[in-house]
Amino acid sequence: MAGFNAIKKEIEGTLPRSPLKNELCHAKLVLKWLIKLSPGCGDAMKIAAFGHDIERAVTGITEKGLDGFSGYEEFKREHAKRSAGILSQMMEKHGFSHEEISRMANAVERHESGGNDDSNLLMEADSLAFMEYNIPFYLERNGREKALHKIRFMYRRLSEKGKVIVSSMNFKNKETSGLFNEALGKS
Repeated sequence: MAGFNAIKKEIEGTLPRSPLKNELCHAKLVLKWLIKLSPGCGDAMKIAAFGHDIERAVTGITEKGLDGFSGYEEFKREHAKRSAGILSQMMEKHGFSHEEISRMANAVERHESGGNDDSNLLMEADSLAFMEYNIPFYLERNGREKALHKIRFMYRRLSEKGKVIVSSMNFKNKETSGLFNEALGKS
């Protein structure tokens, strides 16, 4: 078995094909937050964190084109399942055990809603990475109202510990800071 670094390299080679220009940086930040929150989380969770959005890079599908989906939530569920499937194939190719593949797939498939320790951890790391880096990109792609909604959604997913971490973040520009404060009703 080659381990996390071999798969990380493969994912790093795939993510730049995403239609979202910030995909690789987001993946690196989700991994960073996962390790900060749970240093001994293991390779399966590191792969889940680094590759949880890989489907966009493989298919080119984003939420902008919801054709064939009844709504955003259905789209996100399918996106998570497809990402888990792609990562499962990579892990099989690299000789990971069925248990490790299952752990990763479960976390990725449920990272939007949580429900168990692994998916809650991944959801937290994903939300922290979004708050730290993705807000300006989301605003640019989707406009102010959708960005406000997304900030609220990502904030609500955070644990109390995560909310404390976000409250200490220094946003890179005034627009991001203002949007964050507006979304959460802070003046």
